[in-house]
Amino acid sequence: MKLKTTLAANTAALLLLATHGAAMASCGSAFCSINTDWDAQTPWTENATQLDLRMEYINQDQLRAGRDKATASGVVGEHDEIKTRNQNFIASLSHAVSSSVSLTLSVPVVSRDHSHIHNGEDGPELENWDFTRMGDVRALAYWRLDEAQSSHDTSYGLVGGIKLPTGSTDERNAAGEVAERSLQPGTGSTDLIVGGFASGRWAQAGWFAQLRSKHAMTERQDFEPGDAVNLDLGMSYPMGTVQALAQINMLWRGQDRGVNAEPADSGGTFMYFAPGLLVPLRNGVQLYGLVQLPLLQDVRGTQLTADWAASLGLTVHF
Repeated sequence: MKLKTTLAANTAALLLLATHGAAMASCGSAFCSINTDWDAQTPWTENATQLDLRMEYINQDQLRAGRDKATASGVVGEHDEIKTRNQNFIASLSHAVSSSVSLTLSVPVVSRDHSHIHNGEDGPELENWDFTRMGDVRALAYWRLDEAQSSHDTSYGLVGGIKLPTGSTDERNAAGEVAERSLQPGTGSTDLIVGGFASGRWAQAGWFAQLRSKHAMTERQDFEPGDAVNLDLGMSYPMGTVQALAQINMLWRGQDRGVNAEPADSGGTFMYFAPGLLVPLRNGVQLYGLVQLPLLQDVRGTQLTADWAASLGLTVHF
């Protein structure tokens, strides 16, 4: 039981690694930069398995131009974004094949409600999309390069994998109109993910740092998502049986490319502060909740942003 509690405490310090990256776009489709993949901080037990189930909520209802809040332009022939409410349900299964290598498979289900106004010649027209579909599956491998034997040792390693084009790219609304590509549950691309991590303990606190990048190797229907680079720094601190979490999450995202992309209104630089709590329950089960607050949102062009995001999840160790 003591070992499971230690694993829970150290796993908590890694909950906000940027697995998905905050997919900011003009329409506002998004994932929280939260990661519950297998613990990259403590020595792995061969054949150990972890299941993580979590829900994310991001309500993007604030237009932003650069770093400043913006209002709708009302230009004829263009559309003005109103909101995108994202509710993501993500199941991740991790398995340590050895004390040095761990594999993770994540399957998201995207529930998205989007509204904008099309400024036509005959006046403004409200358009809506509301769908729940499977998103893009992600497979990652962690390779530890250290020889850490306990949770107090400094550990470091590499991470790599791919994001597969399993999500739909042709969702339509009730009027039969196809949603913009940045709004779709899938990007249609196969993305390469590479990075590295380091972690350890300082006094009673656990700490970690992780750098990760994502690059689309393929495109579909004249759309290619922009490159993304994430840097995450975080700590966890024990408060009795509860763990307090605090992280800084940084994201740079490049412009989308292709005929069906909106390069002028995609990409940007973002920074978030994410406090949270983790509560170990029993038999290797942990409950956690986190809130992500923006420190910097510097978007390219005009995009929808959120004032806050939240995640609630449950992990089980086998």
